[in-house]
Amino acid sequence: MEIIISEIQEDIKWRVNEITTLKTIPLRYNLQNNHQNSIIIYSIPAYYALWEGYLKNSFELLTNYINKLELDYSTVNVNLLTHAIENRCNLGNERKHFDKKMKLVGVLTQFYKEPFRIEQGVPTESNVNFKVTNRVLERFCIQSMDNKYEKPLDRLLLFRNKIAHGENSIKVKREDIDEFSLLVENLMYEILILIEKYIDSKGYLMKK
Repeated sequence: MEIIISEIQEDIKWRVNEITTLKTIPLRYNLQNNHQNSIIIYSIPAYYALWEGYLKNSFELLTNYINKLELDYSTVNVNLLTHAIENRCNLGNERKHFDKKMKLVGVLTQFYKEPFRIEQGVPTESNVNFKVTNRVLERFCIQSMDNKYEKPLDRLLLFRNKIAHGENSIKVKREDIDEFSLLVENLMYEILILIEKYIDSKGYLMKK
């Protein structure tokens, strides 16, 4: 357990350093006001990218951890089993033709002959807001995030999407940067705590 937690902690350390760099660039250099404003505005998508990248990386590490356990299928909780089957078989793909249905059955037939394994990937939908984050947690049967993060995280997504889509109507203040940078740091530690509790309680196993 210590290895995966330390790996996530190292990832957080790197991302916090990146956040610090983004926050201090406008203050450390003698930039013109319009240049400083541009850096502040376009740091918003970078904060979001650090958050989404962290979530993906954390669940890649968790997936690797669970795969190494080589669990028996009968012991795995139904959320995680469904996630594993969906990743392997692409359950969201509508199979109208019989040959594709046959292929699915063939994959499922082999699926249970091997040790339990999850293929990498979580559906972040490129918009990791509060609801999407909790849907990712649900796939692993991990406790949902605290509701206090809903409005701040959704606000970060609102700003990020408007800026990323080239809208210039949104005004970004220094206070927004302070809020979003602290939010991303808090979110990362929140996910770390939830994963640590999950591993400690063996939440990947079927509840008895």
